[in-house]
Amino acid sequence: MQGSCAQRFVFVLFSSFFAIMVLGACGQPVFVGLPTPTPDAIVLSPNEGAPVPPFGPFAELPTVSAVAASGSGLAAAAPALVSVPSGPAFAWQETDNYLILGTDRRAADSSWRTDTIIVVGLDRKLNRAAVLSIPRDLYLEIPDYGFGRINQVDYIGEKLMKVPGGGPALISTVLSQTLGIETDHWMRVEMTGFQEVVDAVGGVTIYLDCPFYEPIFNLTTNSWDYFTLPAGEVHMDGEEAYWYVRLRLKESDIGRSQRQRQFLWAMRDQILNTNLLPRMPQLFTAFSNTFSTDLSMVEIVSLMQFGTMLDSANVRAGGITLRELQSYTTAQGAAVLVINDPARVRAVVDGIWEAPAMVDARRQDANACQPVPQGVPSVATNDPAPTPEVVPAIEVPNGEASVPEGNSPGGG
Repeated sequence: MQGSCAQRFVFVLFSSFFAIMVLGACGQPVFVGLPTPTPDAIVLSPNEGAPVPPFGPFAELPTVSAVAASGSGLAAAAPALVSVPSGPAFAWQETDNYLILGTDRRAADSSWRTDTIIVVGLDRKLNRAAVLSIPRDLYLEIPDYGFGRINQVDYIGEKLMKVPGGGPALISTVLSQTLGIETDHWMRVEMTGFQEVVDAVGGVTIYLDCPFYEPIFNLTTNSWDYFTLPAGEVHMDGEEAYWYVRLRLKESDIGRSQRQRQFLWAMRDQILNTNLLPRMPQLFTAFSNTFSTDLSMVEIVSLMQFGTMLDSANVRAGGITLRELQSYTTAQGAAVLVINDPARVRAVVDGIWEAPAMVDARRQDANACQPVPQGVPSVATNDPAPTPEVVPAIEVPNGEASVPEGNSPGGG
């Protein structure tokens, strides 16, 4: 009986560590329960040579590098920055690589998209790790299928093509062919239970150099509003954490990925500094229907032991961003991202060890913070009112319908 209890405890602890970074983006839309509109005010593809707009996917967020360059300092209360990494470059071909998938699936027979795809590489020899985020809209060739967004691949492999190893195996193949990264194991988390998990560990505390705000549509008042968090140390409950790692209208999917990585490390700290034994029943309930993996219990325990020994300076995190990709519109009218210059993408993948530490994933210049706007957000949309979008299915070689490319309630 004691052994069974210990196994459950380790399982929940490990699950918590990895689930938070994927659950946040499982529900993508700005609307609560409705698809994201297409904002006219946001620049999706700036003209060559055009200035970077201050708002939208190409916005330049002030980072701590600006602080170092100017000689000014962060507020005294801000956590110290982690030092620049040393040692040899990170070699994905020589590490144990794990595929972390976050999905918006709600029922066993429903379609889903995997809007969070992260590869975690563990270098056991040098006691270090790297975390790489893959954009959900990356458009690439899927073997024996055709072209599609990478967030469709899990569903295509699992339900349409039914390849050996399912969706995670097909994603691993695509990443190997596209980025040269082969993954050894996978973990998949459904969005159900995210808030319960955060609440079950007692909430999560993060430090914000600047106030955070994102436009959000409030279905209760049927109007736009701002979701805001103050600068400084912020303790989030499940609902606040859910919106912090989910919203993306202002900062796009790229900025949201930074927040997810920041939140993941904060979740790790919370787990390491909290006695979870009294909370185990609540945690186990939250994860009972949301977490799946091909890892054995022995492998989970081994990963937990390795993870707790890692120093913050030895966990580097980055991602492929809009600077390495090109906007593209498919024949069906879908806005996607393609690799226009493989060398630039390769530089990000191979240079992951030069990326910021995960604990510094979203550090900003506290002297360049923008105040939270007052009043109602001015968000222009193509629709006069938020209504569900019906997207036609895509034809596939075997005649079945694939997961739609566009938004659906709960996705996007």
